[in-house]
Amino acid sequence: MMPHDQFVFAYENGSLGCSVSVLLTLRLLFAGKIREKKLSTNLFLWSVGFLVLIAASFIAFILFPVFWALTGTIVALLIYTLALFYCAGEFILSSALASEEFYLFAIAERALWIYSDDEKNLPKSRKPLPMRRVRRTQR
Repeated sequence: MMPHDQFVFAYENGSLGCSVSVLLTLRLLFAGKIREKKLSTNLFLWSVGFLVLIAASFIAFILFPVFWALTGTIVALLIYTLALFYCAGEFILSSALASEEFYLFAIAERALWIYSDDEKNLPKSRKPLPMRRVRRTQR
């Protein structure tokens, strides 16, 4: 496991990549295991926003035709889910960069994965593959 100082240094230099499990982090939040106040507040507000969106879709089914209510609900849920995953990932990563305690917790719970982002780690072809010649048609 990489120490926190080395993690911050490698991330700032761009030689490190991270992957965040937002669903696992939400599960840890509702289990009461996350102690970071700012992160837990932001994730909780996103969860409340999801409930508000569901309530708004029920009201939309009452006020609008089914087609428009269903279309609006699907589009709103897709946009909300994409925004949730993006923002929650950003919150989790910034908390891991700021707090060594949360970094160790996220690594231990597998909510944060770290991988090297160097070109040295890319798979290399052992021998070049011959390319087919393309026939050119004359016009």
